[in-house]
Amino acid sequence: MNRLMIKVVISLSLYPLAAPALAAQQAADAPQPPAVAERIQAMKSARTVCIHSETAFLTVSTLERALMKQKNWDRLGLNIIGETCGADLEINVDRLHFTHIHTYVLMDRSTAIVLAAGRVRALDGVVASGPMAEQIVKILSAARLTARASGVEPGSE
Repeated sequence: MNRLMIKVVISLSLYPLAAPALAAQQAADAPQPPAVAERIQAMKSARTVCIHSETAFLTVSTLERALMKQKNWDRLGLNIIGETCGADLEINVDRLHFTHIHTYVLMDRSTAIVLAAGRVRALDGVVASGPMAEQIVKILSAARLTARASGVEPGSE
């Protein structure tokens, strides 16, 4: 294990993902590398999201409902659309074969940059959609709602 990997493991254990508000505040205060700033800017400026599913176990409509049930979804100012060609962001969901692991990838459609990725372990897609939607909204909230709190409206840049 090289030193960089050890630093990453230590930093992940010191700053867990369960505290997105603290992490977002620290991220806003600290200077960010250009790649991180570009990902945050892509999430801030997005107005539409489309969902694409590679599995029959987790349908697009199931994840749409789960996202819209999240308490911060309305505050994000994002609209879910059915066409992938007109969306700013794309969420791709899949399930690993012969497992109960459901994965998602959040991408910027214009640049094809992966903004976030994660996984949820659940027996079926209906059960997985809730925690998956919660993770996605936390990620988007960390970028978009901290921008609103500082007086910058998402999509205005």
